[in-house]
Amino acid sequence: MTEEFFNGFCKAQNQSRMVICEFEIASDGKRSFIESDCAYGACSHSAECLLMKQALEGADV
Repeated sequence: MTEEFFNGFCKAQNQSRMVICEFEIASDGKRSFIESDCAYGACSHSAECLLMKQALEGADV
C-alpha cells in the first residue's frame, strides 16, 4: 500500500484542500484506489470532483 497527496479545490468545502489517498500496488504495477481522507463517494460532488479526478488518473477504481 502507498499513500499519495493531492492538492486542489474542494467544492464541498469551498476551498483548496490537500487530500491523502491510499492505493494498493499490484505486482504488475497497477494501482487500485482504496480510500481517501475526504468524503469521496459519499460527497454530492464526487461525480465532478476535479481534485479526485487527478488522484484517480491511472488507478483502477
